[in-house]
Amino acid sequence: MPLYTNPDFRRLPNDAADIFAHALQHSFFSLPEWYELMVRHGVDAGTEVRLYTDERPGSGAALCLQVAGSATGRHLTSLVNAYGVEHGILTKPGTDLERGLTEILAAILAERPAWDALTLKEFDPGELAYGALVQLLRRAGLIVECVFNTGTWYENTEGLDFAAYLAARPGQLRNTWSRKRRKLARSGQLKTVFFADGGLIDAAIRDYEAVYAASWKPAELFPSFIPALIRMAAERRALRLGLYYIDGIPAAAQFWIVWRGRAVIYKLTHDSRFDSLSLGTLLTMEMIERVLTEDRPAEINFGRGDDPYKKMWLPKRRERWGITAANPRTLPGIRLGLKREAAKLYHWLRGEKLSPHL
Repeated sequence: MPLYTNPDFRRLPNDAADIFAHALQHSFFSLPEWYELMVRHGVDAGTEVRLYTDERPGSGAALCLQVAGSATGRHLTSLVNAYGVEHGILTKPGTDLERGLTEILAAILAERPAWDALTLKEFDPGELAYGALVQLLRRAGLIVECVFNTGTWYENTEGLDFAAYLAARPGQLRNTWSRKRRKLARSGQLKTVFFADGGLIDAAIRDYEAVYAASWKPAELFPSFIPALIRMAAERRALRLGLYYIDGIPAAAQFWIVWRGRAVIYKLTHDSRFDSLSLGTLLTMEMIERVLTEDRPAEINFGRGDDPYKKMWLPKRRERWGITAANPRTLPGIRLGLKREAAKLYHWLRGEKLSPHL
């Protein structure tokens, strides 16, 4: 079973590249360029990345992991960070999923020195791979815990026009949008610019970063990640970037990713000096109208996060879950496993959900 250490995801061997070529039809976050971006801009310097694949005839599965620095032992974890919206097992159509996962897990568990824990993140618990992984890890004797990661707020928008979308929003939101929009229109202060390709992308990134720096949000953990992602999305024609200017000053920005019928509201921010103008509300409405009219996606979602305001805009919710699997054959692994079992008991006593299926 091939293992690629610190691979160049843009230049994978044919069989491995073929797995990614099929997976990207479903998700922007399965693109080889996304994983290469993660390697170059989204992990700490010196992080070892490992791509495990099953490339046998009739198979086609891949799992992207990183070696996590930890004082508690040798850990493998998903190649994803706070910028990742989705992660999972990449597969080709018709793959025998259990066969492929068994091959990958057998390779991981056979490595020496042994891994103390495997931590998988941002999986869709509705996909077959999630349940299959839980069962296979338990069958292999690991101490397994299902872990809630984040919620995603979304709306099914297939066939939906902006008028119908707007009519379904709460009255308070519609009133704020209408009132603030009229006020700004009368003032003549507002200018709107949209970017969807590589033209003038450097200026767009500069103004986006100026807005972010003047916002309430903390500094980015990996400062080069978002500029590189904006460029990559533009190259793949997935970029939808909207900017507001007040009297020529960059004042609000939104970065969306539109891919294969799904629109992700990826980053939104505004200059705190303009809080009273409700620029976030105005730009979100304008972006939604533009995307519904021009792209006609089947879904719009807010990516990761359960911020309370999101349900006003997109009222449906789903979850992403992870898996922690501790290895009881190593001392750090058994310590972690016992700690996580105690945590499961605590959550059970509090009546909290221990798996996505309860």
